[in-house]
Amino acid sequence: MVNFMTVRIDDKKCDYCLECVNTCPSEALTYDKCFEHDGTKCWYCESCMMVCETGSIKIMDM
Repeated sequence: MVNFMTVRIDDKKCDYCLECVNTCPSEALTYDKCFEHDGTKCWYCESCMMVCETGSIKIMDM
């Protein structure tokens, strides 16, 4: 199945608490010097968006 969605993180708003990474149930969002999103693992459940206190995360069409 092809998914035409992606997770975007606004680096200007993000405080790098990594709560989004720790909350992701599918381990699709990772951080190692920069955020990585694996669209093949992501459930697009919006868990990362819900825990983000700075509103840095958006799920968008590609």
